[in-house]
Amino acid sequence: MAVKSSKGLNTPYDSAFKSIVKKCPRLALFLINEMFFARGLTDELYDGTETVEFLDKELPDLENEILMMDMRLSVTKKKERKFHMECQSTADGTVLLRMARYETGTALDEATYSVTSIRIKIDDSGIVFLRSTKNTPEVMEVTIEVPQGGSVSYRIPVVRMQDYSPDLLIQKKLFLLLPFVFFNYEKKLKNAPNDKVLFEEIRNLYDSVIETLKEQNDSGVLTTYEASTLYDAIKAVFTALGKTNQAEQEVENIMGGRILEFSADKYYNEGRGEGLKEGYQKGRGEGLEEGYQKGRGEGLKEGIQKGRGEGLEEGAEKMVKLFSQLVKEGKNDEMARILSDQTYRNKLYKTYEIS
Repeated sequence: MAVKSSKGLNTPYDSAFKSIVKKCPRLALFLINEMFFARGLTDELYDGTETVEFLDKELPDLENEILMMDMRLSVTKKKERKFHMECQSTADGTVLLRMARYETGTALDEATYSVTSIRIKIDDSGIVFLRSTKNTPEVMEVTIEVPQGGSVSYRIPVVRMQDYSPDLLIQKKLFLLLPFVFFNYEKKLKNAPNDKVLFEEIRNLYDSVIETLKEQNDSGVLTTYEASTLYDAIKAVFTALGKTNQAEQEVENIMGGRILEFSADKYYNEGRGEGLKEGYQKGRGEGLEEGYQKGRGEGLKEGIQKGRGEGLEEGAEKMVKLFSQLVKEGKNDEMARILSDQTYRNKLYKTYEIS
């Protein structure tokens, strides 16, 4: 069975998820904690200060179209680990096939090998289900059968949006998932598209989520850039849900009632702070390198001068000893020769065992 390309599966929700992670990869650390640490699949708990790098990865699928991962991160604390997550909003039934395709593809691309062996490493992988049912498992499994009757299995943890209230998301710092909290109202919208009480409930939720962004930004938990990125994602996801459920006008009215604006001064000050920190680290590194090179140069110069001086002194002492030996033997006529003929001089040093 061929794996469908992500080109055909891409939705506004996948795009929003990927956009948040790409712009604000720090926020994904708390989702990693929820997926892997809380379930005993890793012993590393991240606090948001780790080095995080978003890894864009393209893979050709079996039909020569391009597969794009939603999220692949490199996280370094004591050691580097790579994580792969997919945001699943459609029940296409091929998610595990795609996960396996992504993981084996990247593992082969980054394999270490020699003439006689190859070693591949699978990323820690997980799935976020925006829509789920009672049959959606909390953990999925991939098993690879290998020759000689063996097999290798690994687990893929699942996060289901239906299991998380806004308060629980905030408590666990799962801000990355805040834009998708409205999925929990999708079934109600389909069953009661004109329910004014329901829309008032959704309006209150929207206002509460926006207020949460403001509070978390004011308290410094979220940077202005992170809060702004989440706000844009919330609007994009909420708008797409409204169109999907024939509630576009109602959603527009709800969003129009509460607009969140971020101060340009906050952007400037946060950016300046991050720039100063980055500049300090870079300047310190360059200063250390410059100091090392300068110190090395001065050390070499000093060593050459000292070695040259000691060599001259040592050479003079050897010459005096040789002169004394020649005078003792009455070979005064050879003194002029040893001054001009280094080869002959070294031969006499060896003859008379002068060192």
